[in-house]
Amino acid sequence: MCFEFRAITEDEVKEIASWNYEGYVEEVMMTPYFESFEKTGEWKGPGSCDGFAAFLDGEVAGLFEFNLKGHVMEIGLALRPDLIGKGLGVTYVEQGLEFGMHTYTTDLSFVMLTVDKRNEAAIRVYEKVGFRRVEEAEGERKMVLSI
Repeated sequence: MCFEFRAITEDEVKEIASWNYEGYVEEVMMTPYFESFEKTGEWKGPGSCDGFAAFLDGEVAGLFEFNLKGHVMEIGLALRPDLIGKGLGVTYVEQGLEFGMHTYTTDLSFVMLTVDKRNEAAIRVYEKVGFRRVEEAEGERKMVLSI
């Protein structure tokens, strides 16, 4: 299985904004994209990150966000709710990271992400990919992957 990543468009922002998750995470916050587009005409995510829609078999399957800060690439990601628990997580994260490394050819030392510490399934996926916990506060866990 191979995910294809494309710069996010209005249609994908609207679709991802409509996703509903069960449990403590109810939705993917897409408000920054709409606000950015209103101000600048560009679809930028939180912290002015670059957002990419991930496609699987021609359908939007996820969101992958990248924000470069020096030698650190911060990522944010989401998988479509009906794809969670299907064994796609590790492949999705690995392919998203590979896409990011090829897209941003800067000298990177780490990839960092923040996850709700109650999201044990996602944490297991990130650990399988090689991320390790570096900090925990206010219900969130920061994790890094050395490059």
